[in-house]
Amino acid sequence: MKFSACRRRTLWVPLLLALAFTTACHFNRSHGTAFTPSNDARRDFQETLERVNRAFPYRLTEVSSSTGPDGQETSGGTRVAEFVAADRFHVKWANGPLGNTEIITIGDKQYRKLDNGNWTEGAPSEFASLKREKQMREKMASAVKDAHYIGTETIDGVLYHMYTYTMEVEASGQKWTSTGKTWIGSSDGLPHQYDFELTVGDYRQKSHITYEYNVDIKVEKPVM
Repeated sequence: MKFSACRRRTLWVPLLLALAFTTACHFNRSHGTAFTPSNDARRDFQETLERVNRAFPYRLTEVSSSTGPDGQETSGGTRVAEFVAADRFHVKWANGPLGNTEIITIGDKQYRKLDNGNWTEGAPSEFASLKREKQMREKMASAVKDAHYIGTETIDGVLYHMYTYTMEVEASGQKWTSTGKTWIGSSDGLPHQYDFELTVGDYRQKSHITYEYNVDIKVEKPVM
């Protein structure tokens, strides 16, 4: 096994959840340290969510698909998010619900380009929905309903600890349930892959997320 980056309004909610997943709190910059599972799998998983935010800069790549009430599976495209800090990141979403989309956040400024169009700078109110990820961050720890340690796996000579988990999050007035599996590096205590499924009503999204750490990333204001 190798790690690989493997309805318009509706799909923005998973994006917010993913951003919340990867920017859980603001921490001082430092990198992961060696990780040994405890006898409390839920706490281990919660701490892993927080530990990502001591790992700037990093890049995550997500490949997703969704299934609606009609049972038809639709590709969610590929989303690449590069984080220099919790409030400085660049998201590129290829073949997503809005076509090829880019969003750049630098402090309290956000810029976006929809479906290969022109860059626009929005006032904070224009991006109120995206700013809700800050509220979601506060819910992530309590959203972990259960987690289970299921053993180790060595991939390309690197040892990983594997956990399964269930999370529940209230978003857009609905309850989203996420079940998944994560691979946590033994040497750094950081997540290196998530495979999970989000469900709400008749809607389902499957996602595969991989992480790259210690990467050379620059996030700058785009040329308007």
